[in-house]
Amino acid sequence: MAVRELELDDIQGNIIGGFNKDYQDFVVLKFKSGPAARAWIQELADDSNEFGVAVSSSEAVLKFNAQFKALKGEGKEPERFIEAEWTSLSISYAGMQALGIAATDLARFPTDFKAGMASRKAILNDVGSSDPSTWIAPFDAPGTVHALLTVAADSEARLKLRLAEIRATGAFVAGVESLLLVEGRTRKDAKGQTGHEHFGFKDGVSQPGIRGINPPDDPIGNPNQGHPGQDLLHPGEFVLGYATQRPVAKAGFDGPNPIPGDPSASGPAWTDNGSYLVFRRLAQDVPAFHSQVASLAAAHGMHPDLVGAKLVGRYQSGCPLEARAFQPSPFHVSSTDPERFQPGVADSDSLNNNFEFGDDPLGQVCPMASHIRKAYPRDETTQPNPADSESETQTHRLLRRGIPFGRSFGAPVGGDAGDPRGLVFQCYQKSIASQFEFVQQSWVNKASFPPGANGGVPGEDPIIAQSASGPFQLDPSKPNIPVKHFVTTTGGEYFLTPSISTLQKIGSGAI
Repeated sequence: MAVRELELDDIQGNIIGGFNKDYQDFVVLKFKSGPAARAWIQELADDSNEFGVAVSSSEAVLKFNAQFKALKGEGKEPERFIEAEWTSLSISYAGMQALGIAATDLARFPTDFKAGMASRKAILNDVGSSDPSTWIAPFDAPGTVHALLTVAADSEARLKLRLAEIRATGAFVAGVESLLLVEGRTRKDAKGQTGHEHFGFKDGVSQPGIRGINPPDDPIGNPNQGHPGQDLLHPGEFVLGYATQRPVAKAGFDGPNPIPGDPSASGPAWTDNGSYLVFRRLAQDVPAFHSQVASLAAAHGMHPDLVGAKLVGRYQSGCPLEARAFQPSPFHVSSTDPERFQPGVADSDSLNNNFEFGDDPLGQVCPMASHIRKAYPRDETTQPNPADSESETQTHRLLRRGIPFGRSFGAPVGGDAGDPRGLVFQCYQKSIASQFEFVQQSWVNKASFPPGANGGVPGEDPIIAQSASGPFQLDPSKPNIPVKHFVTTTGGEYFLTPSISTLQKIGSGAI
């Protein structure tokens, strides 16, 4: 069947392009009235608005990101030559109701989106200190959260100027109320590292490739992977209206089924070219995490760097524990392994994901419950029919767009132990239930996943499981150890990030 090409000029820029800016502000909004809010949306989505969503399309963002990467590859400082500010708008189900969207259209939305994040706490395992009753305002009253405005820029000054311009218009003042500002900032720590989350690990290393966007490095020998180890997926997994992945294997084919599946659809027809957005404000207790790593290292005779890598599945640099495809077997990790200090491995698109878990079925090198293995089991056997596992896994992938918030902990950065800090977790998908919620419920928080070859219980994800503590299989030949968890959910909501043309129609009243 004919495969539809992505209409990048109609898809908001943070979905496919990814804003990838060091400075991002997230403004949680409430609509004052349906008509007034529509007038503001019309203003923000107008093609002539120089700080609106139309000039921040995926087409524009991809073009800018390519130029930025090319300049960086030439050894130049891209910010000296090009700069841009991007804007995105996403709307919750409560926001759709407040706008006065037709009841027949509202009824077509899926249950997960209509229910909202707080009411899905049993699925997400948001318990204890992560329970919605403990969330910060306004997420403690989810019906009041109507929209999320995202503004991104290359500098603090340009970000604040752009946000001020958006909020200064008469339409904004009349139509919406700002409930919360979350400031996402790429952190710089005492080691001079950038792009690392607050526990110190390089973030965003592994992202799914998208057919038609990410060209294969080896189009003849390996046309179904972008960079080595990065499977190319059909765009309908992330944008509504396009071909999706098939969850069953293709006979005789090694890897996820490459044949395009049916186009994704969810909600009313005008969700085409849109995507569902999950937004979570995750707090991190950095001192407690590092204290636990040090205690585990002393108790088990390991270097702290190796203990941290066992929990995450990668060293802080982003270098994976598992052997990469070009390495001889067996691959042994020791406390003096110099590769943990080689960020070049993680920074290389040809090296950082060129591995599988099939050669380590017991989790002797990379524990079965390590964060990267729980969140993306790659070639792991995940269901009764092993042959379909790799193809089925790809139907649960997420496009992540996270960024830290809060000051880094410790000298010379200056952040105190009690300062608010953590991660703004965002992901885009065609279905919240079958992607984000599935990953959280069936992989991250399920102690028996993935099913190990030795019949043991791997444990919960030691990084992002929301329970206070859980079992962790550090060594498959020994009993599981108790591990405390130091990430808590402090708020969040589900949104639809509509197409640019749909926002224009909402603004004009056509929808």
